[in-house]
Amino acid sequence: MPIFEFECKDCSNKFEELIKGQKKIYCPQCNSNNLKKLISASGKISDESKCNWDDPSLPNKQEFQRKR
Repeated sequence: MPIFEFECKDCSNKFEELIKGQKKIYCPQCNSNNLKKLISASGKISDESKCNWDDPSLPNKQEFQRKR
């Protein structure tokens, strides 16, 4: 079951949702179904010493750890 990222077009809330079958998705903040599916990058947990935390194209270390 894939996890998708969405952005609500009504309130701009961004959230992730586990999709099961043809389940209707609603914004958890405003309950709207006026959503835009976002493109997500897949990721994997790697050895911290191998990551270049100074790369500006990557999230900072604190943001990465918060999302784990």
